[in-house]
Formats: sequence, structure tokens, C-alpha cells
Amino acid sequence: MRNEVSYYPEIQTFIEAQLRSNFLASNRRELYVYWGIGELKNNLQRIIIEHPDKCACVSKFAERVPPLSLDIFALITDGIKFELLILEIKLLNAVGLKEWSQLVGYCFVSGSKYGLLVNINNGASPRLTQLLHTEHHISHIQTIVNSEPCEHMLGFMQWNDLTQNFEYSNFGFIKSLSELSDRLAAEFSK
Repeated sequence: MRNEVSYYPEIQTFIEAQLRSNFLASNRRELYVYWGIGELKNNLQRIIIEHPDKCACVSKFAERVPPLSLDIFALITDGIKFELLILEIKLLNAVGLKEWSQLVGYCFVSGSKYGLLVNINNGASPRLTQLLHTEHHISHIQTIVNSEPCEHMLGFMQWNDLTQNFEYSNFGFIKSLSELSDRLAAEFSK
């Protein structure tokens, strides 16, 4: 019987392939994707040391971000600016408000604009499904941090370990990896 951590590499590989493919199709500049599992601050510092030419733009952020224990995160950068994608991976019969709240909290504390809740082989609870369909403000959250507007775009997806692919639920603001890729590519063409 597999645990959720054993699924991280295949989910990471799939997302990275999708992002790279979509980036190349929609953006002239190359974007780089670096992954971390576990604690955010230390992993960011490790990535900066391993890729100083591409990740120097993350240094000030990595100094001030609080330590957070995450399942997986992706640092997406063009060497000039960066975005974070937080992935909260679960292996539950159904994910609910508790898991959604955890993702929201991680995005708020880290300042990450993008977050995905992924359940392996299963969907969301009826309550979370209803809320994500009717209460759009819980997956597209706008706040003010240090007098600056801050936006968080979140989605829910299901990983199918038999097909090694995502099944899209249309829950949340980010509905597919293609949409996520398009939004990320737009960030770097500004």
C-alpha cells in the first residue's frame, strides 16, 4: 500500500512536463521550474545555491519567508522574477474544508499566488464541492499585504495513479494545468 509521499515524484514530473510544454508554446523566454519537498525556507535556499544564475531573484524572498512544512512546491522563474506554486497532496477518501483551509493558509503565509489541492484517486467531499462551485471567493482570494494587493488563485484536482494523469473537477479558480500554465506564462510576459 502506497502512502501519499510515494506519489510526489510522478505528480511533480507530470506537472513539470505540462508547464514546460505550455511555456514553450506561449512564451518566447525560457522558464525554469525547481521543486522542493518539505520545508519551504531551507529548500528555497538550497535551490538558490544550486542555481544562483537563475534564482538570485528569489534571495530576498527566501530570507523573509517563514519556515513552512509543505508537501511540494514549485519555484517557477525566468531569472528576473519568480512565482511559487504550492501543492497540497492528499490520499483520502474525500478532501474537505480542513484540507482546503490548509492550502489557503500556506498560500497566505508564503505569499504564493498559486495553489493546488490534489487528492489521489478520489475527489472532494460534497460540502467542499458545493462551496467551490458556489463561493468563488474562496478560490480566488484578494488581500492586501504591506499596502500591496495580493492575489491567490487556487484549484482542486484529482490524480489518477492508474492513468498517471490528472482528472479535472472544475472546482476552484484554477481548473486545469493548461489554465495554470497560461496564467504563469502571462506573469512572465508582463
